[in-house]
Amino acid sequence: MKPNIFFIVIAAAAALFSCRKPDAVVRKQQSALSDIYLTTDGKGSERLFDARYSANNDTIYFDVPWYYPATSDNEVDLKKLIVRATIPTDATVTPAIGAVTDLSKPLNITVTAGNGAKSSYVIVAKKVGDYSITSAKISVTAEGAAQEIEGVIQEKEVIFYVLPGVDISGAVFNYEINKHSTASVAEGATISLAQEQPFTVTGVDGVSKTYTLRAREPQKLAYGAGINRKLWIKTGAELSFTANMETSITVSGDYLVVVRRTNPSKYSVYNRFTGAYVKEMYYPFTGLSFQIASDTTGNLLAASWAPKNSKFILYKYSSVADAAPVKLVDWTNSNPTGITGDGGVGRRVNVFGDLNKDAVIMATGGQSTIIYKWRIAGGVLQSNDPEIINYKSIAGGASSLWGYYAEAQPVSAAANSDYFLNYQFEVALVNGATNERSAALTLGDPVVFTMPTAYGTFNNANYLAIVKYLNSYDLNQVQMSLYDVTSPSKISLPPTDAAYPQFNIFNSDLFTGTANGNGTADICIGYSDHKQRMQVYMMLTNGGIMAHEFTTYAP
Repeated sequence: MKPNIFFIVIAAAAALFSCRKPDAVVRKQQSALSDIYLTTDGKGSERLFDARYSANNDTIYFDVPWYYPATSDNEVDLKKLIVRATIPTDATVTPAIGAVTDLSKPLNITVTAGNGAKSSYVIVAKKVGDYSITSAKISVTAEGAAQEIEGVIQEKEVIFYVLPGVDISGAVFNYEINKHSTASVAEGATISLAQEQPFTVTGVDGVSKTYTLRAREPQKLAYGAGINRKLWIKTGAELSFTANMETSITVSGDYLVVVRRTNPSKYSVYNRFTGAYVKEMYYPFTGLSFQIASDTTGNLLAASWAPKNSKFILYKYSSVADAAPVKLVDWTNSNPTGITGDGGVGRRVNVFGDLNKDAVIMATGGQSTIIYKWRIAGGVLQSNDPEIINYKSIAGGASSLWGYYAEAQPVSAAANSDYFLNYQFEVALVNGATNERSAALTLGDPVVFTMPTAYGTFNNANYLAIVKYLNSYDLNQVQMSLYDVTSPSKISLPPTDAAYPQFNIFNSDLFTGTANGNGTADICIGYSDHKQRMQVYMMLTNGGIMAHEFTTYAP
């Protein structure tokens, strides 16, 4: 009978467990859109047109350029747009989006959460003209010589800083506006700026904006950045970006260089004052490159990508026209510290100084606390093998590591230069002698991530420029931020401190792209007009590039 008893027990157990009810599926209650944008047929997921919301967040407005790209003759058809959005997990949207949609009239959509909760929105799109001024200059005669003065374009005015004694009663006015727009003053006309002059730009939609042209005696600041302006913005589509490929930017002379990590990679050159494509640079590697950097004089430093046991090579270019760059470093990444994670070198490389005189180069090891440093003294590389630095103050605990894209930015060419370290846990100033944190930025909500770093000196002040990722771990919403780090004592200031605005001197408008899984972006600094102007460039992978200019003039 024992076998029968055994089978009876098994059968009873099976019956018991077959009656057990499955765990209930908990439906989510979120029904709010977290992101929405428009694109056109054939552009895939490229983010072309961003939204703005009503005060109650129930109406979504899109101001669609009449022509796209703005300088083209390609008129946008509101009946052939594609809505793309991010909705909560377990939610649905009706009517379905992602296909060609007629937005010539308002479109009602509803997002329904898993538990049935609903959020309703109205999408309203309209075509708009372009009444912005791209550039403005006057030509005058001063002491018998022709002189060109570039205007500083503000929200409602264009200011020309003119020295006392210069005759501005017969200034020749030149400007750039969208080719489909018209202006109240002819290009190349003679105007008198002895008095303020109105200047009206009318877009193709008939909407006008009037600026005031005025001359002002320059009041130069003794310290720091003064009046600033947005120089230009171009989307990834306008710059021929492809998904997840653009990883870094740098400045050399009048040019901006963009790294595209195709295989082999490319170094694409743009006019940094207009964003216009110029050419492709000579590329010295056969494989991947993630990074090109520039020293304080405009020499370029191109880096290969070196996984463990691969060659890490650095080439020095004198300019974007240099077709015979000099090999500076040829080192095998033998993983000398035994990094157990990625350990690759070359995703981020930073330099300070003059590569032809004295400079410090730093590169981080992926998923580690290791920095590799090379030093140049008197124009000579001191060692092909790097000095190995172990950062001792890693945030998040002794077992923590930074990710793939940490940046170490030296702030001098000295042997034990201090440096800024920027990774997912902190932005810190590090003592170059002890390799321990001296101070760190306090970044509150809505900052979710940081990484790209640039450092420069302008009008007797030292500035740290970083990219802040805001609001979402899609890492597709960023902001250019500039900090005055001349006094290290300010670096740990909390945002609630009354002196914080004098420390965090600038935060740009929000700049967006499509989801950016790698979290890549970059930022760099350039100068013009004998360092009387500073330009800061921010690139967002899958987004585009924003350029902003700062002057030494008092507001």
